[in-house]
Amino acid sequence: MNPKDKRVNFGSMEPLIRDIGTVYEFYFDQNTFIETEIKSFLKEFETKRGDRDLQAISQQTINANNTIANINKSLHRSNQFLDNLNNSLNQINSKVSNQVQNETTHQEQRNTDRLNKFELELLEKKSIEDSFNQRKSQIEKDFNEKASALRDKYQIVL
Repeated sequence: MNPKDKRVNFGSMEPLIRDIGTVYEFYFDQNTFIETEIKSFLKEFETKRGDRDLQAISQQTINANNTIANINKSLHRSNQFLDNLNNSLNQINSKVSNQVQNETTHQEQRNTDRLNKFELELLEKKSIEDSFNQRKSQIEKDFNEKASALRDKYQIVL
């Protein structure tokens, strides 16, 4: 017998190869499982990321709305404060205007009083000068009369 003739025939190798392929796929080839896991992981990640993005946008919107509300409150308070300040300034302006008007009136009165006083002093001064001149002329007249009388009496010629 020829060694070539000693061939052992196990039959068809196909079922064995199929079984080995199945075992290999089950234990070593996880491509489909990994692909599905990757896809589900990516979907979950995208969903969570989308949720985080939505939450971040929502939070930013809330913050923006709160900021707008705070700005509106601040503007309202500022407007109230400015209105109160404007009213106070108007009152102060009115009081100052009244005070200036009163002061102007008093100043005009003082000026009028000074003018009147000055005119009275001028009249008084003129009256005193007139009185002085009358007395002076009276004294000179009396002096001349007495000097004339004395000259006549003593006949002194001056």
